[in-house]
Amino acid sequence: SSVNPQGNIFLTTENLAFSLPLILVCTIYAYFTYIPWKYGIPVLVALFVIFQIYSQIQAQRANKLQNMDENEINDLALELEGDENNNNDNNSNNKKLQKKKARVEQRLAAERKKAAKTKQAKNKNDNDEDDDDVGDITTFAKGSRGKKKN
Repeated sequence: SSVNPQGNIFLTTENLAFSLPLILVCTIYAYFTYIPWKYGIPVLVALFVIFQIYSQIQAQRANKLQNMDENEINDLALELEGDENNNNDNNSNNKKLQKKKARVEQRLAAERKKAAKTKQAKNKNDNDEDDDDVGDITTFAKGSRGKKKN
């Protein structure tokens, strides 16, 4: 049995997943019933366009981070450094630049690693979904036919 951390047996992620289609149908019905079409449709189109723009921006940022070259990493490190050390000599600036560059490279490596893990987990979940259902269905289908009553 699945119980959420608060101990509630009714409010679980499984129950939410099963109820989402009904919630979606009721929401769509209420939306189109109570909101006039001349206002409702443009709002939905605007939300869709905003979502598409947001997803494209996220994809461009991910591509930019993955395809950074040495000059862009140096530029990013300099931007992070800012105008704080304009009066310091070149040697200390170079050391700080190297430190900032190392931090940026570590951050980029961590983000790439995180993206790879997320992709692997997604692929694994896609493959494992069918396997999980087999055991549940056989348990459900078997029922209590094999047990004898006293």
